[in-house]
Amino acid sequence: MSIAAPHADALQLAESALDLVDADPSKAAKLAKLALRRARARHDPEAEVAALHALSFAQHELGDPQAIRTIRRAVRTGARHGLTRRTALARRRLALDLAGRGSIPAAMLELDLARAALDPLEQARSEVFRVAVLWYAGSATVPLGPTEQALTTLRRHGDRFWEARLLHNRGGLLAERGDISAAEQDLTRARELFIELGAPAAAFRLDCELARVALIRGDLPECLARLDAVEDNGVAALAAAELALIRAQATAAARLRAESLASLARAQTLWTVASRDDHVGRLEAIRLTLLAGDAPAARALALRTRRSFAAQRRDVSAARAAGLALVAAVAAGVTRRAELRSAQRAAAVLQAAGWRADGERLRLTIARAAIELGALTLADRELAACTLLRRRGPIADRIAVRHVEALLLRARGDRRGAQRAARQGLALLERYRETLGASDLRAAASEIGVELGRLGLTIALEGAASAAVLSWAERLRGSAMRLPPVIPPSDPELRDREIDLRRVNAEIQREQRAGRASGTLRSRQATLEESIRRRARHAAGSGGVVTAQPSRGELVSALGGAGLVELIELDGTLTALTLVGPRLIRHELGPLEPVREQLEWLRFALTRLAAGRQSREQREATMAGARASAQALDRQLIRPLADALGDRDLVLVPTGALHGVPWAALPGLRGRPLVTAPSAATWLGLQSGPRRRRTKVVSVAGPRLRHSPAEAAAVAALYDGATELDPRQCTAAAVTRALNGATVAHLACHGHFRADSPLFSSLELADGPLNVYELQRLTRAPEMIVLSACDLAVSETRPGDELLGFGAALIAMGSRTVIASVVPVPDAATKRLMVTFHEQLVAGRSPALALARAQAALGPARAALAGFVCLGTG
Repeated sequence: MSIAAPHADALQLAESALDLVDADPSKAAKLAKLALRRARARHDPEAEVAALHALSFAQHELGDPQAIRTIRRAVRTGARHGLTRRTALARRRLALDLAGRGSIPAAMLELDLARAALDPLEQARSEVFRVAVLWYAGSATVPLGPTEQALTTLRRHGDRFWEARLLHNRGGLLAERGDISAAEQDLTRARELFIELGAPAAAFRLDCELARVALIRGDLPECLARLDAVEDNGVAALAAAELALIRAQATAAARLRAESLASLARAQTLWTVASRDDHVGRLEAIRLTLLAGDAPAARALALRTRRSFAAQRRDVSAARAAGLALVAAVAAGVTRRAELRSAQRAAAVLQAAGWRADGERLRLTIARAAIELGALTLADRELAACTLLRRRGPIADRIAVRHVEALLLRARGDRRGAQRAARQGLALLERYRETLGASDLRAAASEIGVELGRLGLTIALEGAASAAVLSWAERLRGSAMRLPPVIPPSDPELRDREIDLRRVNAEIQREQRAGRASGTLRSRQATLEESIRRRARHAAGSGGVVTAQPSRGELVSALGGAGLVELIELDGTLTALTLVGPRLIRHELGPLEPVREQLEWLRFALTRLAAGRQSREQREATMAGARASAQALDRQLIRPLADALGDRDLVLVPTGALHGVPWAALPGLRGRPLVTAPSAATWLGLQSGPRRRRTKVVSVAGPRLRHSPAEAAAVAALYDGATELDPRQCTAAAVTRALNGATVAHLACHGHFRADSPLFSSLELADGPLNVYELQRLTRAPEMIVLSACDLAVSETRPGDELLGFGAALIAMGSRTVIASVVPVPDAATKRLMVTFHEQLVAGRSPALALARAQAALGPARAALAGFVCLGTG
């Protein structure tokens, strides 16, 4: 690329400015303005038209709303002076700006006028604009013959800039058509050409487009990695908005709502700065409102957007908005038959324009709405038309097809067929989940199948077979934790950021203890956490499969004399399944809300008891409140099961908020060996897994805990050859080294559960916090780990009973047993509990029995330590 010197004539400056736009639109705009001043000073109309053309192009790339006015002046000036070729080139540019504003017929007219006045090379270049205009029109049926002919002409002339532009536009259109392989080939070659030609701004747009194609292909880790590999610093507002929009789409696909909404808000801010109305972004806003669960607001927004697009004669965008309005109506339960006819017309518009996938998505929604309205023949017809989504659609679409099939079969009375379709949909979800390596992405993926899983469970609960209820309760419960763990790949940059984060967190704690402000440090903390979170998501899945659902016989054999309790919530109602010997019994427990209320009161009371600083009267009142709530929970959850369970040991599989129950506080469970697990399948897998032959015991005393050195020393003294780390020795590096491959690990350290970001839950060590992301680097998780001074048994519960937190991460990594508390605990009493617990372990008791006996031995201090639970297997 050559750039004319500032003393060059006006026409040379204008042409150089035009060449510079893809590389640096800001510099191009300055050069074009200089050319325009010289052209007008010298009364050179050709140079003036060329300068206006270049300036308009640069303004467009910079998001300047003056772009269309500038190019209109170029057309008028060229036509007034009879500059046929220059006017034609300006008309091409005008066509693109008109199409971007929804004026498709006017854009096509300008393009036809331009082509008629140009030579073969410029006609080939005009194909770039034709493809772009048709994309704006929403037409995915662009014939590729003219495009291939244009590429041949451009290559014959060695015109690599225009070749790259045409490959870019064609690649984007091929992606919309679903031809992913051909799209990636075009886009990759276009990127290579732009880099060779020194056009970083154009290459940036190609990076965004390749990330979008990876998302369409269903490769979420690659999409996120591509997005994170590019920076939007210094790029034009519209380019940065495109990056933000694709990130919003990717995080929405991952069901990461908060992140998706934040990215969309950034894109919308940038569009406002650029005075640009982006139709894709407006549609995405509707989808995200739906994902956020506000169907009425999404429907109102979709209807407004449809009217706006229709007024602009953007027929395809209006049809897509109409489809989203129907999705929202179904979600809100307000669908009417008249809406189905309107939606059918919109689907026909999409299909005719070549937007086949969008058309089929709308027809699938029509089918679902028709089922709810009892129009089963219509539902059959619309569902049968969704052949592309069934075979090659994104995972969410293919699962949605199975969901509608299941609904239709159920409506026709075919319960077995409906459950078969639901199982097929969930099998698709598991194959998708296998491609993900990051634990938060694996957990979030369950939301894609929750509605389908609940349908299968509903059908099972309508029947009399308790075995079917257990099977469906297990089918979408803690599935992410049953995949083989993925050790994050070695990434020096990621490790550096983790070390930096630990240093920053340690500084924040020092500033807080000194009573000083730490705003700058917290800003740095947030930046580092976001960077670590993003890079961790680049890990691909290991290809392993979810452990198979256990049969009743396998569970009975593994349980021995113990009993299994599986709690199930559906539509606000609790059901329990008990398995004792071969007897599987179903128990109706009633509404969930009273249970949730009593749990909140119990957790509040136990937290106050742990904090201390109460008068005797206050403590007695708090104890009384805790006892009352514990008794209420016992009446609601345990007493109805008493006849089936007797006094045997228990394996308990909670659901939702009940993962936070301090079970030992309930009178019916006091002193009873009890194990809690994310699912029966997880418990069985841990129960039957191989045990390590060599013994490695680690006891760690963390900083800022008065009793931790004595506790760690007392625990270490019970085991031969135990490794003991005092508060000064327990750095992150030393602790992770000690934990790797340990059979018993005892950690008397402060812990912090992060409800806002569970994977940054951490243990406080000598050099700062050790979080879950770092913990996941262990090649062999401890077989049993005891977390004695914190509430790190707490987890965030995601749809599908997926758990994210410190204790949950250890179970997912392969730790057989985690002893930790679901509420804060008092330090001094905890020391007595832990020494007794390890004495029981050394005497040969199981972890669950050792914990139960240690808690029972505490007497009056027992209530404050009832939050300790045995997770995994006991």
